[in-house]
Amino acid sequence: MKYLIVLFWSIVLLEMINFVLNSLEGGGPLNLITPLVVAVIFTIIVVLFDMVIKPTSNDSKQQH
Repeated sequence: MKYLIVLFWSIVLLEMINFVLNSLEGGGPLNLITPLVVAVIFTIIVVLFDMVIKPTSNDSKQQH
């Protein structure tokens, strides 16, 4: 569920960034696909980062 929230917010924020940068550039045609692709890539990076930093169950038992 937390990864769906990450995906949702990354899509929303990247679409807003896309809109603002497009407006600053002169208001040409709005590209909706690129922010979606970047949001999916960002979500995959967050999932991988979470898997890397998550401690294993054996390590946590040895620390206590």
